[in-house]
Amino acid sequence: MNPLLPASLHDSSRLPAQAGRPEAEAATERAVQPTFSVCIVVRDRPVLLVNAVRSVLANSFADLELVIVDDGSRIPVAQVIAEADLSADRRVRVLAQPPRGIAEARNRGLRAAVGRYVTVLDSDDELTVDALDRVHQLLATTGGSWVYADYTEVRRGSARLIRLPEYASARRMLLGVLTRPRLPFKHSGTTIDRALLDRIGVYDESFRLFEDVELMLRALSAGVHPRHLAHPIVLFHRHDGNVTRGRLGGLVLWFRLIDMYRPSRWPGVGLAIKALRTLSEMGKWLVTLGR
Repeated sequence: MNPLLPASLHDSSRLPAQAGRPEAEAATERAVQPTFSVCIVVRDRPVLLVNAVRSVLANSFADLELVIVDDGSRIPVAQVIAEADLSADRRVRVLAQPPRGIAEARNRGLRAAVGRYVTVLDSDDELTVDALDRVHQLLATTGGSWVYADYTEVRRGSARLIRLPEYASARRMLLGVLTRPRLPFKHSGTTIDRALLDRIGVYDESFRLFEDVELMLRALSAGVHPRHLAHPIVLFHRHDGNVTRGRLGGLVLWFRLIDMYRPSRWPGVGLAIKALRTLSEMGKWLVTLGR
């Protein structure tokens, strides 16, 4: 049991366990378990979502299911998928719910997913055609349980490759997550072994932002050493809609994460990391103002 999580998340009904899932759509697993469950959470991005779905279904590694959680879209996702002629693919499932927030929606997708590995994809991103093939090869050769990958950032018609750092240990990566201005991982495109999620738990629904960062820090603090795929497998479309708003509120959440996961209990360490994070967030805010 993770003492840092709310009690509600320790309830077995909230964990993505292989048995006893409360969701009707996950009550009976498929006769053949897919290798990957690609999970997308979306609200009101119909055009971008269709591009994301097409990129998943076009993957050269076809042993997958696609679970889409519609978190209260004004135009129902099931309608969007049907009008795009994508609903006939039996690998696609759409789960609809009232708007409840990203963490709760992600957890619903996890409860419904039945693949051995869970791959997260943001609704405004796309997978490259060889993405799951490359992830599968890395998992097979390293025996890893968590993979994060490089990505291509697309903005206003131009693209640039983002190379992410690789760390020698979970502890070093934990410090990098807490202190680097740009996160040393991208959650979209991340793949996690289902058995690991069963062990460390799901997204902390008390975080309205940075639920992905909290999950990564929790894994790192448990000694999980993510494997780095040094190849871009995600097209990240940067636009105004994916810029984090409310920097002050975000800083409060960062301070909470630092208090929870700082690598040393010495008070001075936490204060130093908070100072670095404050400077980083202020810099991002100034860059946003200049656009």
